Amino acid sequence: MADIVVFVRSKSRYGDQIVAFPALYLVKKLWPDKQVRVVSRFDVGDFYTRLPWVDQFVRADAFSDQVRAFPRGASASLTLHHSSERFALLNLLRRPALRLGFNNRRIGDCVWTHSHIKDIREYIGLANLRLLATIQPHDPEAIARECFLEIVRPCAGKVKPADIVMIPGGGKGPFKRWSVEHYVALADLLQTRLGGDSVFSFVLGPAETAERAWLEHLNRPDFRLESGRSVAELVALMQDARLVVANDCGPSHIGQGLCVPYVGVFNEPNPEWFWARDYTRDVVPDAGSSDINSIPPARVLEACMAVLADPKSRSSCDRVAQAAHRSLNNPVPLQA
Repeated sequence: MADIVVFVRSKSRYGDQIVAFPALYLVKKLWPDKQVRVVSRFDVGDFYTRLPWVDQFVRADAFSDQVRAFPRGASASLTLHHSSERFALLNLLRRPALRLGFNNRRIGDCVWTHSHIKDIREYIGLANLRLLATIQPHDPEAIARECFLEIVRPCAGKVKPADIVMIPGGGKGPFKRWSVEHYVALADLLQTRLGGDSVFSFVLGPAETAERAWLEHLNRPDFRLESGRSVAELVALMQDARLVVANDCGPSHIGQGLCVPYVGVFNEPNPEWFWARDYTRDVVPDAGSSDINSIPPARVLEACMAVLADPKSRSSCDRVAQAAHRSLNNPVPLQA
């Protein structure tokens, strides 16, 4: 029997799952004695069944299957989907005591007992946590980092940590890929500015075979190539990184959730997928262009140096790390 049912967004991509992890972690902290069931329209169970705070995963595409995945005895539901009326109807049919969902100025908004206004200018992972803040206030950055530090526990000490992480992927296509050649040029600029002893870890996925071959051909001692890493291994790689620079891709949300200095390179402003904070910057093409490769490495360097050199940036990162560390070492469940 599932006590808490979570409907994740009806998307199948890597990043869509990663941004849900902190919210699921907080659900288990709010209700530590309850069974948590995640429901998705897609076959993404591997992302969720590996999480220690998810008890069940159910794939349910048709409405009738989603009704069956939502037990009558559930005490709460969390709907991370932003717009579809079907999830409001599901909650209306099952009527758990607590029904959390996004307010979109739709008829179904009246179903929610707790809601957060959906705003496309707000990072999706943050919006999920703010929805849960209607149950109990919390520090979203500390919760996000704490979540990923829990994920990394099984491989603690098994992955060599990175200094500077570069993520040149972009699963939706070339329009999201600031080229690996630009990343190498950026590495050269950073090497000069930071004293010449930096090591760059390039995170590569199965679609980056050409990029991997080119980087291997360079045979540079200051480059490490990381391919085929699991989510936990990527967390271990990035958790104490001095800097993460990434295209808009799935693994970028691990870096953002870890709350380390971060620079995102985008083909256009995309605040739903960029978590703006003191220690983060986004870089987009000049006005009138959507060509991501029109962004010169020197502009990305400026953003990198801003997050590395700003004392406010460093103090914000330190605050989040300390808050997450205190909570992990004093695991008192939150009380809903």
